[in-house]
Amino acid sequence: MTISYSDKFVKLLFRWKGSLWKAIWGHLLLYLTLYYSINVVYRFFMTEEQQRTFQKYITLCDSWTKEIPLTFLLGFYVAMIVRRWWDCCQLISWPDSLLFNVSALVRGTDQETRIIRRTIARYAMLASVLAWRSISLRVLKRYPTDEHLITSGLVTREELALFKKIDVKIDPHQKWFVPINWIQTMMLRCFEKGTLSHTNELRVLLDNLDQFRSNFFRLFIYDWISIPLVYTQVSTISVYGYFLFTLIGQQFPSVNLYNQKVDIYVPIFSILQFLFYVGWLKVGEDLMFPFGADDEDFEFNYILDRNLEIAFLIVDQLHNQVPSVYVESLSDDVKLLHTEGSARLVSHPQRQHLRKYRMKTEDMKLHVEPHLPNKKYGISFSDVEANHILEKPLKEDTAEKRERREIMNRSIRRKDNLTSRRPSGQPPKAFE
Repeated sequence: MTISYSDKFVKLLFRWKGSLWKAIWGHLLLYLTLYYSINVVYRFFMTEEQQRTFQKYITLCDSWTKEIPLTFLLGFYVAMIVRRWWDCCQLISWPDSLLFNVSALVRGTDQETRIIRRTIARYAMLASVLAWRSISLRVLKRYPTDEHLITSGLVTREELALFKKIDVKIDPHQKWFVPINWIQTMMLRCFEKGTLSHTNELRVLLDNLDQFRSNFFRLFIYDWISIPLVYTQVSTISVYGYFLFTLIGQQFPSVNLYNQKVDIYVPIFSILQFLFYVGWLKVGEDLMFPFGADDEDFEFNYILDRNLEIAFLIVDQLHNQVPSVYVESLSDDVKLLHTEGSARLVSHPQRQHLRKYRMKTEDMKLHVEPHLPNKKYGISFSDVEANHILEKPLKEDTAEKRERREIMNRSIRRKDNLTSRRPSGQPPKAFE
């Protein structure tokens, strides 16, 4: 697993396990050996004319190194691998959620029910070993044969005989799902027997079992499908090609842009570049396959030991266990205390970003809508009707006046059909 560290910066520079120095010391030693071999030949075995000619090649190779987009290529490559590595870490199957639900729903302290819960826990661990030993070097070395499974107690000889009868022709090693199928059958039989009292309980257990199985399968996908080889080759060739040119392009003594001769015996900047770029590449190479036995690979052996202990603890010892409820009085308060060391630590409580915002007094006044003319009895007219009525006042009771009065009465009756009460509590009267 990834090496844990919490030292100060200076101490971190001298850590060896899981460090940059352990990853690239061999490459750096080879690079410096080639560099100084060329440098010795350049200084002591070339004539002045040959040295002037060689300085032209130094300038040429140094200009070529600037044409390689090394940062761009390595940035995308390593970012993709780190994201893939973290996804694999998230897909490690932990049986806790499944077994907590088994302990809660498969209730009972009789011997038969206890055996059912413990068998489900054992099958979950058996599925983990069968799945992980096909991708993890650590687990494969721990359980290389089926006899090791029998010796450890993860499977009986009768179960192993039944397991071997199952014929998988495409990939005979991918039978890790069989114990999960046994768990599913046991859950169904618990429901048929009445140990599980409702279909919702069975549904919860099956959903947790499916999630437990799904993580194994998705982890196999990551192990099966690697990052495209062409992408890896481009990144590797660009890094080593770059430093191949620097073996000549960063030799000293050399001539700078002002035709001045510069001589440095230790190529400090070249060494720093090598640490940065080759170290960056080694990060990608180490994290690409996290199922081996290196410092940065997953500790599946620890995970198996931890899961086995927790699994049987959940389904057996902790089943139906709870402390007795005892309170002296309802006024007893729970207080969180500080030690002297804790009290001296600086706390940073949550603070909302608008906590200091203050509104102006005029902005807090209630907004009043502008006064609108009241409509008598809540009558509303269409634009055509209103224009027709208000076109001009009439003094005589003509046929046109009667027609307008009839339009007003129709509007009132239509309004009555839409509402049962008026603001005044009285029905509107028709125009006379």
